[in-house]
Amino acid sequence: MRNTWKIARWEIMRNLTNKQFIIGLLITPLIMALFIVVPVLLERWNQPAETTYYVVDELGALDVLRDLLPPRVVLVEEEAGANLPDLVRDTKASGFFTLTEDFVNSGQIDLIYNDRNSEGTSALRQGLTALLQHLRLALAEVSPEQLAFVTAPAQVRQIALEEELEPQAMHITVSMVFTLLIFFLVFSSGAMLMQSALQEKRDRMAEVVLSSIPPSTLMQGKIIGHFLLGLIQLGFWLALGLPIALYFLDFSLVEALQAANLPVILFFGLGGYLLFSALFVGLGATMEDLQSAGNSQGMVIMLPMLAFLFIGPVVSNPDGSIAVFASIFPFTSSAIMMMRSGLTAVPLWQMLTSAALLLVTALATMRLAAKIFRVGMLMYGKNATPKEIMRWLRYKENGR
Repeated sequence: MRNTWKIARWEIMRNLTNKQFIIGLLITPLIMALFIVVPVLLERWNQPAETTYYVVDELGALDVLRDLLPPRVVLVEEEAGANLPDLVRDTKASGFFTLTEDFVNSGQIDLIYNDRNSEGTSALRQGLTALLQHLRLALAEVSPEQLAFVTAPAQVRQIALEEELEPQAMHITVSMVFTLLIFFLVFSSGAMLMQSALQEKRDRMAEVVLSSIPPSTLMQGKIIGHFLLGLIQLGFWLALGLPIALYFLDFSLVEALQAANLPVILFFGLGGYLLFSALFVGLGATMEDLQSAGNSQGMVIMLPMLAFLFIGPVVSNPDGSIAVFASIFPFTSSAIMMMRSGLTAVPLWQMLTSAALLLVTALATMRLAAKIFRVGMLMYGKNATPKEIMRWLRYKENGR
C-alpha cells in the first residue's frame, strides 16, 4: 500500500507541475463561462426587429388587433383600393392583409408578405387568432368570462401518501449536479489515465517501473492519483463558480446538502469512478496511441455514456422497469441511482442490489484490468486485438 500512495503522489506532483494541466485548469472554467454567459448576452442583445404590415380594415377591428399584438408589430391602416404591393415595396414593409367579413366565418386570411420575418409572422398569427375568437364570441353573445369559466382546465394537486415520496427540489438539484460532476470526473481523469499509460509506454518507463513493483500496485496508484487530481480540479472550479452561482441564484447550499442523500451519492459516485477508471487505465495499456485505437477500444471509451440513454425514461417514470434496470445495471447504476434517489424513494432492496453489483463489478474490473495492464504496458508497436486481450486475461501472475 505504501508503494501505491508513492505512485499516487508522483502522479499528482507530475501533473500539478505540468503546464498543460495548469493551463487546462484555468481555461476550462473560462470556456464553460463562455458557453453559459455568451448565449444569455446574445439573447439579451437580439432584440426583435420592428415589423410593419399594411391593413385594409373592413371589420372595424383594427384597434382591437393592435391591442393583441406586441409593440414590435406595427399595423398601418390603408383605404380599400390602395396600391398595397407598391406601397409595401417602397417602404420595405413586411407585408399586407385585409380584414374581411368572411374572416369571421371561414377563419382564413391571406397575408401577402415581403420578407420572411418568422417572429413577426408568428406574433401576427397569434394576434389574429385571438381576434377571431373575440369576434366569434361577440357573434355568439358569449362573454370572454363565460368562455374562460367553461374551458378552464382542471388543476390537480399532487399530494404524496407518505412524506418521503414527495420529491424535494433541492434534493433533485443536488443529485443532478453531482451526477454531472461525477461524469466530468470520469472523463477528465479517464483521459489523463489513458494518456499517462500511453506516454509511459512510448517512453519505455513501464519496463523500469514494473521491474520493481507489481502491475496492480502501479495501476492502483495511478487511479488514486488521478482521482485526487480530478478532485483538485473540481475543488478549484467549485471555488470559482459556487460564489457566483450562490449570488445570482439565491440558492441555499447548506439546506440543499442537508436535503440530499449524500451517502448514496458519494458511494455510487466513487463506485462508478473506480469502475470506469479501471477500464480506462487497462484500455490505455492496450493502445499504441489514441488516433489508431480500434473500434472495440472506442466502444469501451463510450461506456460511461450509456447512462444518458436512460435519462429520459428515468425522469418521466423513476419507478418504471427501465429506471429500475438502469439503476441496477453496473455500467449505468452510478449515474442513474444518484438521479433516482433525488426523484423518488428507491426501495432498499434495489439500493442494496445495485450497490453490491457495482462494487463486485468494480473490483472484478480492476482485477482484470491489472492483468491487461501487466502485459499491455510491455507491448509496443501495435494496438491489442480483442483476441489478444482475452489471452492476456488467462495469464497467471508468474507466467502463462
